[in-house]
Amino acid sequence: MNIRDAFLDPLRGKTSLARVFWVYGLLGSVVVSMAGLLIDSGSELIMRSYIVFGLLFSIYVTVATYQCAGNCRSKIVARLARISAIISIVVLPLFAYLEFSGALDTAFISLSGEQ
Repeated sequence: MNIRDAFLDPLRGKTSLARVFWVYGLLGSVVVSMAGLLIDSGSELIMRSYIVFGLLFSIYVTVATYQCAGNCRSKIVARLARISAIISIVVLPLFAYLEFSGALDTAFISLSGEQ
């Protein structure tokens, strides 16, 4: 398996749901989060680029999860995975908008009680 197939097979639904969840979802998210620790948080351009990359990665994993849910033996787990993927695809752009508009920062400040 080459890198191109490793990237495209989940989108084509040719990967097991367990592999998509554990390798692409969990391990991939840990790698992306660790990369976030290495970037300069003082640079707004770099932070926005990281956020966009994280959003694109999340969309990739969500679409792959939906596509590969049919490979699951359990119909209940497959249906749950697809429902979760649909909810995620709806909510991810909302959170991206809230982050880019600054609404999340305002909400966190008001929740912490700071003025």
